[in-house]
Amino acid sequence: MQDERRRCDRIQWLKFESKVFVRRSLFKKEWIPVVPYDFSHYGMSIQTDEVYELGDQVCLALELTQDAGAIAIPLIRGIIRYKEKHHSRFNYGVEFTFESKTEKIALDDDLIRIEQALRRYEASRVVMN
Repeated sequence: MQDERRRCDRIQWLKFESKVFVRRSLFKKEWIPVVPYDFSHYGMSIQTDEVYELGDQVCLALELTQDAGAIAIPLIRGIIRYKEKHHSRFNYGVEFTFESKTEKIALDDDLIRIEQALRRYEASRVVMN
């Protein structure tokens, strides 16, 4: 027996947030939200007002929240590999870097899980449209 009364399938819910760590002065540091897009477990693209140069190192925090729970990476390092001015903001390509093999192993599972969740979400949106 089916108790489902919806006329349409439920659309999967997903929220992906990213922040970059910015040092404003010797004593002032803060996490600034950035717009994440084009994610893989090797790196991601972000859009922000912050100004970086190619080769700069950045620290990011990632959090993916979905129906099934959350995946959080409180700190991951990266290097700016791509830069493009987009109106008053910049688009950056960030390649993830790891200080040790242990750090890579510890974060790799979460990065792959985030990538897979984002791919499933995108695929479900294509099917729904």
